[in-house]
Amino acid sequence: MILNLDAVIRSFTPWVTAIVSLFFTASVFRQYSRRKKIHQFIWGTGLLVFSTTALFESISEIIGWNMPMYRAYYISIATLVAILGLGTIYLFNQRAGRYLTLYFTAIIAALIIATLDADIDTQKLQERTVGGSAMPADVRIISLFLTIPGSIALIGGALYSWYLTRRNYNLLIATGALLVASGGSLSRFGIEWALYILELLGIAVMYIGFIKSEEEIRKR
Repeated sequence: MILNLDAVIRSFTPWVTAIVSLFFTASVFRQYSRRKKIHQFIWGTGLLVFSTTALFESISEIIGWNMPMYRAYYISIATLVAILGLGTIYLFNQRAGRYLTLYFTAIIAALIIATLDADIDTQKLQERTVGGSAMPADVRIISLFLTIPGSIALIGGALYSWYLTRRNYNLLIATGALLVASGGSLSRFGIEWALYILELLGIAVMYIGFIKSEEEIRKR
């Protein structure tokens, strides 16, 4: 029964996640087309990366991983929260956003170089692993310099917005971001099945928060 449940999670969850995240991406870019705010464009870009990550996971469950696809997947999964967090910083302070852009650009460049040169554990790929467990430890350490500050910016920014406005949709966005970040953290400790579930729950909760924020803006 457990194995069957695991098969269901692996087969269907990433496809649902990809669909939800693509709708979310389209909604944010539509908002950007109306308001032309740079943080909206960055959020849309981060969500597009998230959608790409979910699509990689979906395809891997059908045909398995190959080296180029897994390298591209790891780069995307390691950078998506950083990009979303960067958008949140731009929302509050564009000067701080520009400094953080320089920092993230340098780390992402280092991550890409390390990932393309990494000695990937092929046994892990044959097991259809998710997350970064097939990557060597030195590459995974680099990703922490993206995921940790990105998560702090994204979650902290949503909580700070709630503190300022007391609008509950910010709590939904913070909760969704925390779920996504938790999935990545659990995968580091070998709990890989949780990544798919928490990605879906996280992006769905964030999307609900976004929809509610749009409703609030229309009322105002």
